[in-house]
Amino acid sequence: MNTLIRQIDQTRVESGRLRIWWIGQEGFVLKSFSQTIYIDPYLSTYAEKITRGKPNEHVRIKPPPMKPQDVTHADIVFCTHDHADHIDPEGIPIIADKSPRARFVVPECARKTMQGFGIDDGRIHTVKGDDELRLDDMRICAVPAKHEEFDRHPQKGYPYLSYVIDIEGLTVFHAGDTIPYTGQVDRLRRHRIDLAFLPINGRDEFRRKLDFEGNFTCDEAVRLALDIDAGLTIPMHYDMFAINTADINEFRRIAEEHNLRYLIMDHGGSFCFPLEALAGTRN
Repeated sequence: MNTLIRQIDQTRVESGRLRIWWIGQEGFVLKSFSQTIYIDPYLSTYAEKITRGKPNEHVRIKPPPMKPQDVTHADIVFCTHDHADHIDPEGIPIIADKSPRARFVVPECARKTMQGFGIDDGRIHTVKGDDELRLDDMRICAVPAKHEEFDRHPQKGYPYLSYVIDIEGLTVFHAGDTIPYTGQVDRLRRHRIDLAFLPINGRDEFRRKLDFEGNFTCDEAVRLALDIDAGLTIPMHYDMFAINTADINEFRRIAEEHNLRYLIMDHGGSFCFPLEALAGTRN
């Protein structure tokens, strides 16, 4: 059995707490007292294969900490949007097969993609943005994300989403891929965000020439976390592809200048939330 999968399986989590693992890019595993949740698991080399030899070649910096076929324990899988490092065409169908009880939360715009993987429609739960969904005792609010543009479909809603997940009395915000936009802070301040996962790889002319949709810069991520008064901030979307990463030390410097409570995770590493001394958390 994969070492990380064994660790997740063997971890027991008290009610009111979460154990969290970073599996690369915007991928996380959240384990509660009763559920194992995946968010944006990119566990293949699909992006590298389809870009090999091209100017935008997506070479992985680090190998996946597990294989899709190792994931037999997923209860819920969240995907923020239909890009290969978020809805992995080589990973999601295998996870669906190996975790037959898993349900998938995706944008309505991605429903056909999920159906194309052979996933039964009864396992697919969709949101459009500025709406919400309840699964078991979990409340999920879908917040529009602006991945350079909103690209909103008149019937299907926003293709790029952030999720506010209320679980175990805790409120977790996963931004997905997004840049700042008017109204974003107001949408989030309605919630008491205990934990925020924010992208930091930014956007610039080099990325635009390669048609990469942009994300928060380090400075913008810190500013949003402060504006929404996040209890703890985890940077993400770096150290996956050599061509599109970020300087984590820049994030660290800016966060410390503004006294932001943050945690920098190791690839495949984990921590228990809430932390014992949340106010002083830095890494």
